[in-house]
Amino acid sequence: MAATVELMSEKGYKAVTIKEIAAAASVSEMTVFRTFGSKKAILEAILQNYMFSTPIEQIIRQNITYELEADLLMISKLYHDVLKRDKKIYLISVMERKTMPEIHRGVHNNAVRFLSIVTEYLKTMQEKGKVVQGDPEIQAMTVMKFNYGKFIASTMLEGIVPVVGEDHIEESISILARGLKM
Repeated sequence: MAATVELMSEKGYKAVTIKEIAAAASVSEMTVFRTFGSKKAILEAILQNYMFSTPIEQIIRQNITYELEADLLMISKLYHDVLKRDKKIYLISVMERKTMPEIHRGVHNNAVRFLSIVTEYLKTMQEKGKVVQGDPEIQAMTVMKFNYGKFIASTMLEGIVPVVGEDHIEESISILARGLKM
C-alpha cells in the first residue's frame, strides 16, 4: 500500500496503473489483483487504514490539563503530526477531489474530529470560567483554521518558501490562547 500512496501522491489516481503499483511493491500484477481486485479497492484500503489509524480522542483526553495554552499546543502538535504523517494521502485527496469527492470528504474526517474535540474542550473551559464566553465552535474553528492553514501553506509551498518551525506554532498558539483567556 505504501508504494501505491507514493505513486498516487505524485501522479494522481488515474495516471497510476496496476502494473506500476505491482512494480513499485515488487510483486506481480496478479498478486495485486488477487489481493485487492482493483485499483480503487487499493485506494479504499489505504483510506480505511488512514482514517482509523490514530485514536486521536483517547490521546487528547489522556493529556488534557485544562491549562489553555498547554492544551491547545498539545492538540495542535498532534494535529500537525497526523497531517505530516498522512500528507501524501491528503495530496491524493486534493488531486482527486473532483473525480472522487467521497475520498476527499473521507480524508477530511480527521479535521472534523479535531474540530469537534476542540469545540467540546472550549465549551468545558467556558463552563470552568477559564475562557471568554462565546460560541465554542467559532473559537475552535479559529484555532483549527490556523493549524490547517499552516499545514496547507507548508505543503503547497514546500521547496518554495522556508519551512516554519515548531516555535511558530508555539508563538501562534500563545497569541490565540491570550485572546481566549478570561
